[in-house]
Amino acid sequence: MPSTARVGLALLTCLALHAQAADGDIVARMGEIGLTLAETRQLAEALPAETRTKTALDQLVRTELIRRAVAAEARRQGFDRKPEVAARMQQAAQQALVTAYLNDLARPPADFPPDNLLREAHEANKAAFTTDRQYRVSQIYIAGTDDKARRQAEEVHRQATRKRADFAEIARKSSQHPASAAQGGDMGWLAEKDMLPSIRAALASLKPDEVSPPVAGGEGFHILRLAERKEPEVLPLSRVKDTLTRGLRLRKAQEMEAAYLDGLLARTPVAVNEIALGGLLDRQK
Repeated sequence: MPSTARVGLALLTCLALHAQAADGDIVARMGEIGLTLAETRQLAEALPAETRTKTALDQLVRTELIRRAVAAEARRQGFDRKPEVAARMQQAAQQALVTAYLNDLARPPADFPPDNLLREAHEANKAAFTTDRQYRVSQIYIAGTDDKARRQAEEVHRQATRKRADFAEIARKSSQHPASAAQGGDMGWLAEKDMLPSIRAALASLKPDEVSPPVAGGEGFHILRLAERKEPEVLPLSRVKDTLTRGLRLRKAQEMEAAYLDGLLARTPVAVNEIALGGLLDRQK
């Protein structure tokens, strides 16, 4: 049995040379259990695009080999022949078949949705595609909520509002929020919805380059300098087309699946013996 390092090396080597390998070639092995190139390719395709890395695939391959090894041991022990296990396996296989069939049956055409439907959906959902108001903010933070902290914040505010005061330099020296202090108080762009109500109100009243009086937060005082404000805007269709397409295709698939099931029930209605059903429950009490 190869070591962990050798399995990983074999996997990465085979992946790099997959164009030259046959689908039946073994990519990774655990004892007598192996994964072919074709099987490994299926695992790779199942990974989300944003996490499709060699590291993620390596871990997935190892997990799959262990799963198969446990399953093989269970079969050797005869667990697959136990009535309750066999019934669950049959149910799982049937559910996999149903899911695959319905997914194929309810797959919208490749050219769905058409452009006119995308435009209509974008127009109808403008609120969902409207950005929040944002502020580019710098701060000087004074920790504490007592009178001493308030007086300190007021003194720093006086320094920061003097003529030709260097807000960034004062923030580096006086702010007690290390991360922003190191950046001269710069907090970057902040969404209005993520702010404390008191800070949101203070920024709403500022003009660019203005400095606020000390604003009480949960654990201290914030002296804020507004650099820039971005008003809410509706994202254009080009920015949200992929999101809209996925949503419309999902809704279309759900509609197609529901229509198929409704038709199936109309052709062959379900009949249930309610007396027998009630008696079965009574016997279980």
